[in-house]
Amino acid sequence: MKKTGRFLVIALLTLLPASRVANAGAADDAKSFCSSGEAKFAKGDNQGALADYTKAIELDPKLAEAYNSRAALKYSAGDKPGAIADYTKAIELNSQFTDAYNNRGNAKAETGDTQGAIADYTRAIEIDPAFVPAFMNRAAIRLDLGDKQGVIADLSAAAKLGHPAAQQWLHQNGVAGW
Repeated sequence: MKKTGRFLVIALLTLLPASRVANAGAADDAKSFCSSGEAKFAKGDNQGALADYTKAIELDPKLAEAYNSRAALKYSAGDKPGAIADYTKAIELNSQFTDAYNNRGNAKAETGDTQGAIADYTRAIEIDPAFVPAFMNRAAIRLDLGDKQGVIADLSAAAKLGHPAAQQWLHQNGVAGW
């Protein structure tokens, strides 16, 4: 009985390094498929990109970047609910993923969920107070809602971070200091 137990332990120990190598290989393969998907998406090969992003997710279900990229593809194809689902998964996997919050905010805004969009832009700004796209996107929503003070606050923040369009809008609209 002792020999069987020792054999089992030895067998398990010899398998552990191999499984780590296999997991590292799968993660590297997943990143390769994600990169390949990016290249295909940039060339307009949406079907190929979708297949690559999905394969990356199959190989590494915790690769937040693959979900974010697949969501961007779905968003561009008009599948806003599918995009929101993938952005949400990316955020679940990486709660500090500012791009995913910002992108999900854009998708929510397009579906009419303005409060959800504002919440996502706000969260992106909380994570990275210098994340200009979230300020600009939140300002656009606030402009649509007639929240002039909110627009000025967001554009002022973006302008202080050096965004020329924000600076120009503030100057053209007579906001003091611009």
